[in-house]
Amino acid sequence: MRNVGRWLIAAGLAVCAVSIPAMSHDHARGVVKERMDMMEAMAKRMIAIGKRIDEKRDLASIKGEAEAIALQAPHLAHLFPPGSTQKPTDAKNTIWKNWSDFERKAAALEAESKKLMNASPDEPAVLGAQFRAVSETCGGCHEKYRVRRRKGDL
Repeated sequence: MRNVGRWLIAAGLAVCAVSIPAMSHDHARGVVKERMDMMEAMAKRMIAIGKRIDEKRDLASIKGEAEAIALQAPHLAHLFPPGSTQKPTDAKNTIWKNWSDFERKAAALEAESKKLMNASPDEPAVLGAQFRAVSETCGGCHEKYRVRRRKGDL
């Protein structure tokens, strides 16, 4: 039951990461739109992975979802060039003030998602623990470098 509660929290964060920002993607342009679209795609993959782990089904397909995240992660920092702060970005200016930390967090996402990609589908507990590690990596970066949106904000 405790694992279900943790997954629900992670899924809730992922749903918020997908639903609220997606409303403003129509107004985004250039690199801001590219990164918003990439973040949305990663969040959708995390939701799918979380559901599979929670339902203990189709665990082998987690590898493909995690691989897609791991392949996108190395490009994350490149989608945050200096000055890319035009609306509707949720990026805080602290990204560029703490660039080396931001790059470390992006590298951590790549490393943790690769670990998830390589986790055995025969070990659901390991998959769950590594899913939480990836989720916490995402959340740690969002907490520090992303403006928290409220429903209805554009």
